[in-house]
Amino acid sequence: MHLGQVTHYPTRQPEEWATGGEPMTSRQQYALNRAAAHAAVDLAFLHSNGKNDQAVTKAEASALLRDMRNGTRPSDEYIDALGRDPDPRVILPHPSKWVRCHEKPTKHQIAWLNRLIDMIGDIPSSKKVDALENITLGQASLLICRLRKRKKWWGIRAKKKRKVFQDIVDGVRHDLPAPGED
Repeated sequence: MHLGQVTHYPTRQPEEWATGGEPMTSRQQYALNRAAAHAAVDLAFLHSNGKNDQAVTKAEASALLRDMRNGTRPSDEYIDALGRDPDPRVILPHPSKWVRCHEKPTKHQIAWLNRLIDMIGDIPSSKKVDALENITLGQASLLICRLRKRKKWWGIRAKKKRKVFQDIVDGVRHDLPAPGED
């Protein structure tokens, strides 16, 4: 490397940070306060002193700031879902046990899946559409969980990445078939 030469390292997404699950910092709170005031968006979790059960993480705060700075106005559903990851010590029932398991997924689930798939990269839009077409609430939940558990996407070649993605989608559809898919 020559003097004055700038080396660019790949930037990790906030969801990939080792400390992304920690509570947001006071600087992030300040920046979110300013961004929310500028965009006229109500971020109740900033003013609730923890009374609304939202523990927004560094990664969530960073992603929200990025989106707001890029001109994206977050939906009320999205804001309300921030900081509500379940307690990892609580074992939640499998989606197949949910009363509404086979209903349509929520708008937030679809938005989150779109964002996760876009972050993975190298997934053709036709594969993305196939994965999300006719997906159920329970399948969407399982797919989000499995895509988030697979942390290391950036070191995989595009062809292998598409295969792993398709295997995850097929696994979800196998483990929790929609009515008529048996």
